[in-house]
Amino acid sequence: MIIYEDFQNIPNDFAVCIGFFDGVHRGHQFLLQHLRQEALKRGLKSAVVTFRNHPRQLVEPDYHLQLIDTLLQRLDKLAATGIDACFLLTFTEEVRLLTARQFIQDILARQCHVRLLIIGYDHRFGRNRSEGFDDYVRYGQECGMEVIQEPVFDDGSGLHYSSSEVRRALERGDKELAKRLLGED
Repeated sequence: MIIYEDFQNIPNDFAVCIGFFDGVHRGHQFLLQHLRQEALKRGLKSAVVTFRNHPRQLVEPDYHLQLIDTLLQRLDKLAATGIDACFLLTFTEEVRLLTARQFIQDILARQCHVRLLIIGYDHRFGRNRSEGFDDYVRYGQECGMEVIQEPVFDDGSGLHYSSSEVRRALERGDKELAKRLLGED
């Protein structure tokens, strides 16, 4: 997996999904597998757009967020999924203030050469997370980017796969549940 921290001279067109990917749990794994398939269909490279620091640490500085993985662990887990690249950003005040349109058009389309954006079923981004999937589709169309939404991952277990659920399981000392959520069972 190639890690891009400087978005100058990006050599390929990409299919991407955006997220922090803490723990790279089974829901993330499902999304990344779908990303790879969709990229392959379109002749694109697959990549994630992620952040060095968790956005909540900037937005709510008094909130103590216990991360599942360090940055290096997260990058190793992302690489193990077989994706081609990672665009690694620092979540700054400047990034926080970008609207979804600005993020899609300026960061994703112009800098990262994104041609396909896959949005997780419950993912929202942009200033105040006030815009939604239909907005993302419209902004993508304005710059030649296809935007599709990932369905909910349901393996029939009744489990909700999220980093927050993994954290709660670990806080309760339920290591078995955390392992199942992370796909380590």
